[in-house]
Amino acid sequence: MAKAYLKSHYKTALAILWFAFTFALVSWWFVYMLQKLGFGQPTAHKMLVWEGSVLLGALLIGGIALITLSYRDQKRHDRLRFFFSTFSHDIKTSIARLSLQAEVLEEDLEQAPNPVLKRLIQDIRRLDLQLENSLLLANVKEGVLLSEEISLSSLISLLRSEFADLAIELERDAKIKGDKRALLSVLRNLMQNSSLHGKATTIKIAVRESGANHLTLELRDDGLGFQGSTKKLGSDILISADSRGNGIGLLLTRRLLHKMNGDVRFESTGKEGFTAIITIPGGLR
Repeated sequence: MAKAYLKSHYKTALAILWFAFTFALVSWWFVYMLQKLGFGQPTAHKMLVWEGSVLLGALLIGGIALITLSYRDQKRHDRLRFFFSTFSHDIKTSIARLSLQAEVLEEDLEQAPNPVLKRLIQDIRRLDLQLENSLLLANVKEGVLLSEEISLSSLISLLRSEFADLAIELERDAKIKGDKRALLSVLRNLMQNSSLHGKATTIKIAVRESGANHLTLELRDDGLGFQGSTKKLGSDILISADSRGNGIGLLLTRRLLHKMNGDVRFESTGKEGFTAIITIPGGLR
């Protein structure tokens, strides 16, 4: 509990430590000089008392002001985090309800499929993914990821219903060591990229061992490919004329994999197909 408090209030704690150390040091030198000087030189002694008192007073006022401002800034930061946490939770709940209602309506109209309703469901899922990406990206540096063994096939099963128009072919199962939520976000963003931007209909996942206790996952789609340098993908937020994406998904993918001791690189001929090659701790089943 104490460590968590210091981590979240480190600025205030550092301000307190700096003030205590500096004030104690200056006070010690002030008393030492008074003792050394004594009363043999009244003028010098009086000057030292006044100047030393002013210095200690200024240091005291400045230190208290610094600690107070740091504390207020931290409280404001905590309130903002609480607000956005509550707000995002409410938004995600509303999106989930909207998605459920749209899916129920789609089932009721199964005999007469409505393309508008289908696009609505796709837009709702895209909005949910964008919100999830923003939340994860904002907390990826401070957040703590779990380290657990997760079946790759179980992750793919969860995503197949979400990407019904994308045929996902898994070559073989494997055990991945990482955080389930983070891994789902990685795979979801890669599949969303293939489906939305590449217009892919199929994505094949090849799995092989790569060194000691590491796996290589090769996700290759049959989409349009990527026109440009793949080295820029996942390195920063991109400025694009395409309003459907700005590279946040791929940026988050790389950062989450780095947090799990993994990495990703991308390959594309620019004509047909896009490939994401992931290295991650794990082993074959």
